[in-house]
Amino acid sequence: MIIRSTGLGRTELQGNIKTLEVMEDYLVIGMKTTEPVKWRVRVAVNFRDIIAISKLFLTTWTGWGFIIRQGIKSIIRPFKKNHSINRPQEF
Repeated sequence: MIIRSTGLGRTELQGNIKTLEVMEDYLVIGMKTTEPVKWRVRVAVNFRDIIAISKLFLTTWTGWGFIIRQGIKSIIRPFKKNHSINRPQEF
């Protein structure tokens, strides 16, 4: 996962999702950044947020295109010499 923040300037944080827990009406996703600093980052999403994200994936061509492309890539990737994942330059 890549994280960028306007508060960090052009700094890009890299890390991995580590935990998933329910707190009240929120799903809390915990992440540990690995570069350039070792931080613990958390995001809390509620049911309305999850529905909005799901709706974006399932009701737009962009969402379906992403799902289909990533599905095809996950089938092909093990057979390629380079197993890397393409990263966006700016987002």
